[in-house]
Amino acid sequence: MKALSSTVVIHVSDLNRAGKYYIDVLGFKPDFEFGNYWGLSYDVVCIHLSGPKNQGMHKAPGSAHVCIDCDEIDTYYDSIVKKGAIINIPIDDRVYGMRDFAVNDEDGNTIVFGMAIV
Repeated sequence: MKALSSTVVIHVSDLNRAGKYYIDVLGFKPDFEFGNYWGLSYDVVCIHLSGPKNQGMHKAPGSAHVCIDCDEIDTYYDSIVKKGAIINIPIDDRVYGMRDFAVNDEDGNTIVFGMAIV
């Protein structure tokens, strides 16, 4: 088997509010809506948002922790700060060879954006 891709499902308490944050603030683009379940993408990175009325599996909103590798991290960081991103950990160079930062959504789900600085 060759694994080809991965998509994280992020459980949220209010799908419309969360979708607005991921799209308007973080810059994801809508891929699909299926009832209370949305697919979003940012370039080749896909995430799915699952609202409380989704018929599938339910996890507690706020329990997700996702890491996304990217480039031009400083430009992205500056742009989302201006749009009101909820910064959990400010951007900085880390001892583990990454320049990264963490944002939360309104439920407390955490997304880390980082790039290698080795």
